[in-house]
Amino acid sequence: MTKVFEQLDQLVNIDYNKRKIHELYREARKNTDTSLTLKAVEIIEDFPKGRFVFFVTGSVMREGVSSSIGETDGPLGTAILAKKVREYRSVIPLILTEKTLVEATISILKAAGLAVVTPEQALVAQKLDGKGYTSVACILPFPCEDEEAKIVSIKLIEDYNPAAVICIEKTGKNIKGTYHSMQGLDYSKGRARVDYLVEKAMENNIPTIAIGDGGNEIGMGNVVNVVRKHVPHGEIIASVTKVDLLVTASVSNWGCYAVCAAIALKTGNVNFLPQVSDEKRMLEVAVLSGLIDGATGKTNTTVDGFSLETNIAIIEMLRAIVLRGW
Repeated sequence: MTKVFEQLDQLVNIDYNKRKIHELYREARKNTDTSLTLKAVEIIEDFPKGRFVFFVTGSVMREGVSSSIGETDGPLGTAILAKKVREYRSVIPLILTEKTLVEATISILKAAGLAVVTPEQALVAQKLDGKGYTSVACILPFPCEDEEAKIVSIKLIEDYNPAAVICIEKTGKNIKGTYHSMQGLDYSKGRARVDYLVEKAMENNIPTIAIGDGGNEIGMGNVVNVVRKHVPHGEIIASVTKVDLLVTASVSNWGCYAVCAAIALKTGNVNFLPQVSDEKRMLEVAVLSGLIDGATGKTNTTVDGFSLETNIAIIEMLRAIVLRGW
């Protein structure tokens, strides 16, 4: 069955968008003793029941126009991964994103079938877990200023004692401490300084996972030299922030879906597979919420330049790999 997990990896790491993701995947794979998706499941299956798990996502795309404009890649994958991990391990997803993106992210979480509640309400739902009160998630804003981010990182870990920190399509700082787009443009302003949270988590031996697709995301510090060598503008954009496990994918949402498929494969439970109906609903809601395609800048039902039909095809292929892998 190990080969089937490798197939999940390989499907989402074909260089569809010509950003050299296969090079990043090859290097990331060297750092693990098994496939990236299986390694993610091995970390997730150790999450203790009832604990908070931090999911960090969101990317401000047009800060010069409005800091509330985010992208379709990241929040969708986060919502589904959070939902499936919640169901798998009976943990409490706590989503962290920029304050300006909270409203749009809540819409995506709801479209994925998650009730958005306060952390206190989530703890009540956890006590009622046996009665079916399972589909909840929380969301909190994360600071965009360095000093405040350092303080909040410590407080979040002290207050919620997370079982893990999982970053999805979350831009990380480069060697100079600035944040850059895939085109090499400095877009540090208005961007959450989540690197400090990841660093603090690692200091406290809290597992950290990152899912990224370009080289400028948190976690790409694991493969920073390959980003600098192979990715356009790599010397400028390469994030230096490291994590315990980096999961690469051509589109970060797809990386999340591949991890969900790996959970299904490992457990023998088809309910953990990502669903086409969820993808359609989330993308429609994303458009209504004003999220844009990060590659085209357009408010369409597309992700990183890939059509709704292509995103559906990836989900269907992941499903096919799992069903034929048992």
